[in-house]
Amino acid sequence: MKFVIIGNGVAGINAANSLRRREPDADITIISKESEHFFSRTALMYVFCGQMSARDIEPYERDYYQKMKFKRINGEIVRLDSDSKTLHLVDQNTVVYDRLLIAAGSVPNMIGWPGQELDGVGNFITWQDLEWLQKKAALAKRAVVVGGGLVGIEVVEILLTAGIDVTFLIREDWYWPIALDQTEGDIVVEQMRHHGCDVRLKTECSEILGRDGKVVGVATSTGETIDCDLAVFTIGVRPQTDWLSDSGLERDRSGGLVVDDQLQTNIADIYGAGDCTSVVWFNDVRRPEQLWYTSRDQGRIAGLNLAGAEKIYKRGTFYNSAKFFDLEYTTAGYVNFKFDGEQNWFQREHGTDFTQRITYMPDGTVIGFNFLGRRWDHRLLIEWIESKRKLEWVIDHLAEANYDEELMPRFKVVAAEGGR
Repeated sequence: MKFVIIGNGVAGINAANSLRRREPDADITIISKESEHFFSRTALMYVFCGQMSARDIEPYERDYYQKMKFKRINGEIVRLDSDSKTLHLVDQNTVVYDRLLIAAGSVPNMIGWPGQELDGVGNFITWQDLEWLQKKAALAKRAVVVGGGLVGIEVVEILLTAGIDVTFLIREDWYWPIALDQTEGDIVVEQMRHHGCDVRLKTECSEILGRDGKVVGVATSTGETIDCDLAVFTIGVRPQTDWLSDSGLERDRSGGLVVDDQLQTNIADIYGAGDCTSVVWFNDVRRPEQLWYTSRDQGRIAGLNLAGAEKIYKRGTFYNSAKFFDLEYTTAGYVNFKFDGEQNWFQREHGTDFTQRITYMPDGTVIGFNFLGRRWDHRLLIEWIESKRKLEWVIDHLAEANYDEELMPRFKVVAAEGGR
């Protein structure tokens, strides 16, 4: 049987590994237009800054594919014919499969701004984006970054590190309201401004201005014009599934590939995993899960199911971590979902930007955590959520989840401001 995996990211490589463990002699082909080797996408910023090399962010040695007997094709697929089980590549070659996994990942959102085709306008999602930004940043003096999420603040940080003046346009009232409340978002904005970023809240890009085919500025919704020779757009991503429009595969409104609880699509022998896949969340909403660890988990399950295992994919309790310049960020569970009756216990450690926000239900059961400043063990936080611990107990034991006390003042609860 011939297995083909589209995508060489975290979902694709974990699927290939799971499949190989279950089927030691299977014919496995991995197709990717982005990269020859699997790499950690979240580490692209460190390659840009020179802290790590391309090899440093590759989790496996470069002979790994040979050792695992994975065939590789570097190319772009333009059409899927599910009747003949054939993939058509842009170079007019074809690949035939018996079972197929689509783990094609995401592409950046670009919503059709005037001037977005200008030289000096781009994104920071793919390996090719990294190469583009390295080239452009070497000559740039002033940049505008559009979009107030995790990738946006990463781009701001690395461009400032490169000595470029940066203006950051955030259309919302504070930074990243989908994840942070206003107090938390304002703290992050203060951090960015402290490091020299010109942050503009409640401001959108209305047009990208050019001269002789190159970007020279950005016009904003507030009527201003900001001069720049580099514009990076980080307004999120969408599933990389446009090439499937006439395939017969069901997709959701965002383009996500609709799959069942075994990650199988509506067409036999075709599965989906990772950013391009639309799954059912804990609140029965169907949409893609564009997170590293969910892509990893989906890939592992999909690989087993390609081999006939019939395993169920069930999303675990949400968690994530990041770093906003010098500020650590840890989240777990369900915050900002606005459940009926939910409340927030909040404290800000005196004289610091360290905050703890715990979300709980009317009976005191804790359902989520949002922490800034310190490093926290998300495994303990998840354990407390899943064991339905009460707020009072969690506050009494909170220091147990803090694991950077050798580097920082010892954590302690100093206030209990409920009801926020």
